[in-house]
Amino acid sequence: MGRLEVQEMTHDELLATLNSKNFMESRTPETPYFALRAVVELHKPRDYNAGNWCIGCNADFEYPCPTIQAIEKELS
Repeated sequence: MGRLEVQEMTHDELLATLNSKNFMESRTPETPYFALRAVVELHKPRDYNAGNWCIGCNADFEYPCPTIQAIEKELS
């Protein structure tokens, strides 16, 4: 499967895009779902000998990692 070509942004550029009037006016109801789903799919558990580790965090954090914990908190 080929790699998806994505324009890379700095964190500040990404936040500016998300807060921009153009983005807010061009969104569809599905936009937040697809963005959140992409993040959740990147941060999935991987069973290693020492426990479940987050693939999206390069196994630096046990699953659920801080990213998934933040998403779960906002959804509850």
